[in-house]
Formats: sequence, structure tokens, C-alpha cells
Amino acid sequence: MRYCYILLLAALLGGCSQLQQPPIPAFDPQAAASLETWTADGRLGVRLPHDSFSAGMTWQQTGDDYRIAIKGPLGQGGLRIEGNRTGVSLERSGDDNVYRADTPEALMQKLLGWHLPLSQARFWIRGLPDPATTSSPLPSPAQGFIQSGWKVEYQRFAQSGLRVLPEKLRLQHQELRLTVIISDWET
Repeated sequence: MRYCYILLLAALLGGCSQLQQPPIPAFDPQAAASLETWTADGRLGVRLPHDSFSAGMTWQQTGDDYRIAIKGPLGQGGLRIEGNRTGVSLERSGDDNVYRADTPEALMQKLLGWHLPLSQARFWIRGLPDPATTSSPLPSPAQGFIQSGWKVEYQRFAQSGLRVLPEKLRLQHQELRLTVIISDWET
């Protein structure tokens, strides 16, 4: 009798291993472009020639207004970047100063020594090139494009509600490489 249960369990487990997740529908650029308000939660990995780090990331976008929170391991340290078309501010954990500039790129370059073109990255994170700047597609089978000297490559997409959005992307500019893994999209 014991062997019958073992055989039954083995047959059930064998059947379960053949169940497959339904395929993710194809990425639809029009659906991604229609997003005006969204939040992306995930992780950010930064690799520089002589340094690398990872952090948690929450990006909230409403039209042209954005708020990006970056937190180190176990909530240690961090940055909060807020901005819109008229300017940007950056606050660092443990620093009472609020740094301001006309563009996020200028502010990040001044304070961090490197910059991510956040003005364009709000499109990139959704799987799109910035429509205001020319781009060229990556050679097949890679998915992505090159824009403003940045290579933007999409390594994985996921279903989020009715849309398919990037889940893992890699951004590279010269010796700076960023990997973004999005664990949750709110649209």
C-alpha cells in the first residue's frame, strides 16, 4: 500500500512538472507609451570601472513629475530625486542640504560624478526610446536600441495587468553599466 502512495505521488509530481506558464504576450510599444502615471519598484545595480553597488529603487512618474527613491542595503543610505520640466532636487540620506539644478543630468554629474539621462530614462524604463531623440535598434536577436550614446537592452519582459513591460534591462554608457530589475509595476 505504501508503494502505491509513492507511485501516485511520483505520477502527480511528474504531471506537475509538465505544466507550463502561458507565454507572455508580445511587448506593445503603444500600450507602454500610453502610461502617464506609473510606479516601478525594484533593484538597481551600478557598475563603474573601480566600484559597484546595488540598491533598492522606487520610481513614481505622473506626467512630467517624477520621484525616485534609491536605498542601499537594509535601507541604509539613499537618495531621493524629485523633478519635473522646470527643475530637479536631490536629497541624500544623512545630509541636510537639498541640491537643485535645471536638469537631473547636471545635478547627478555634479554630485555623483556620473549621470543617467533621467529625462530619457522615463521612456527607457517602459521599453521605449525617447521620441524626441533619434535612436537606432540593436542588432537582432537583442531587444533594445542605442540612444544618446547609451545602449539600452531589454533582457526580460513581464505581464503587468493588461500591459507587457520590461522586467530586466541593462543600460550602458562607456564604462558605466546599470542593471534594473523591476519586481513590481503599478499602472
